Amino acid sequence: MRNRNFRLTMSLIINVIIIVLEIIGTAICAGGTGLEMFSFYTTDSNIFALTVCIVFAFFTARSLFSPKKPDIPKPIRTLKYISVCCLNVTFVVVVTIFAPVFGEGGYEYMLFNGDFLYFHFSCPLLSLISFVLFEGGTKYDAGLSFAATIPTLLYAFVAVILNLLNIMEGPYPFLYVYEQPLHLSFLWLILFIDIAFLSASLIQKLGSTFTAIAEKIKS
Repeated sequence: MRNRNFRLTMSLIINVIIIVLEIIGTAICAGGTGLEMFSFYTTDSNIFALTVCIVFAFFTARSLFSPKKPDIPKPIRTLKYISVCCLNVTFVVVVTIFAPVFGEGGYEYMLFNGDFLYFHFSCPLLSLISFVLFEGGTKYDAGLSFAATIPTLLYAFVAVILNLLNIMEGPYPFLYVYEQPLHLSFLWLILFIDIAFLSASLIQKLGSTFTAIAEKIKS
């Protein structure tokens, strides 16, 4: 019980911190780009994460403070996992592609400038820490990893279609379908889907590993 309460307490604290940081980041982003911010995967995934963290924090508090100590519902845990994966797709892509391509000062700009500090760096890392150390499941489920790629796949599909119809332009270089061969855009999208699945698998395995360690310590 003591180990359970510790994990729930730490999860609640970190989720509340994420909620505050996401609100700050969203306010900065909205002030800079307005409604255009919704065309970015980064913004969409962070707003999704904000919503999920609010719901997850509520059920965590209920599980921690309610006399009956009910478990957090599995669908809520699944949504939390998916949101963590989406945030970390952004982090991986920024660190491995966008920041290096930006050139000198790329990492400083892409990770610590304006809303990037919240959307690209602090919220993805805090969500990862919270899930891996305090919220992960007990076993790996490949189906969950596939499910975690669905939001990325959905964004990619919609963004490509809107670019083909000239309704939306970009906003990422690989989405400018009329300025490069179409197959190149699809190759980039396949790469990002692969990144989404591989990172989702790794996150889930890390979470299950740390949960197993915590269970052994408890016993």
